[in-house]
Amino acid sequence: MASNITLLLADLEKTRKSLNSVGSPQLHAANKRVALRQLAERYFSEVRPSLEDASSPSEHRDEVDTAMKDLLALCHKRGSVAKYKELLRRAKGHLIHLDTGLVVRCQEGEIRTGSDIKIITTLRALLPSASASYEQALIDLSELTRLSWRGPATDLREALRETLDHLAPDGDVIASPGYKAEPNTQGPTMKQKVRYILKHRGRSKAVSATAEDATLAIDEAIGAFVRSVYTRSSVSTHTATDKNEVLRVLELVRVVLGELLETR
Repeated sequence: MASNITLLLADLEKTRKSLNSVGSPQLHAANKRVALRQLAERYFSEVRPSLEDASSPSEHRDEVDTAMKDLLALCHKRGSVAKYKELLRRAKGHLIHLDTGLVVRCQEGEIRTGSDIKIITTLRALLPSASASYEQALIDLSELTRLSWRGPATDLREALRETLDHLAPDGDVIASPGYKAEPNTQGPTMKQKVRYILKHRGRSKAVSATAEDATLAIDEAIGAFVRSVYTRSSVSTHTATDKNEVLRVLELVRVVLGELLETR
């Protein structure tokens, strides 16, 4: 995440210096305005998602947001060169503060990734309680020392369970065509829930029979994988699990939630 900011900072400064060669008060060159617009778009698509969590200083984040929005608006006209340079300078100053914060967090044990940011923001809109559980697990796992790691293991399990229950309620799965209860179970299994979710993702009817068979095999493989992750998380909750084990659970849950929420 920090590397994205570092690269953007370098390009902001390079672009700002290139404006020194503009001979007129207004920026007429369309190619330069396109380049400026691309910088703003990069910020919102590549950098801004990594600043969503509460640990990023909101005042610096908000200042960069404003500067980049103003930059986007200015690119629609032949704006003042001085105004372009001022916006770039302002964005750069606040990005430096944000970059410093991210670097420090990484050195202190921060394990949050770009995939985690997507999962958290998607769950925050869809299922706030699951988002909170997942984010709390990341915060706890960022600590260098801890007497017990059962808390983050429990939060990871709950985030996965709540997501599956929300996307595939028992009643809907049971009422779906072809549903058949598996032996020795009470309600739909994890595998059946994942299969239900993936079948309702709008698969193209033009796909050949061979491709349909392949898709079914993939759905079943993902379903079995989700079940194994859920089981492993449950075991971690009831044993003296160390940090490395919970980190391995995190890697698995991260992949499964990314698949279910279509954030991968």
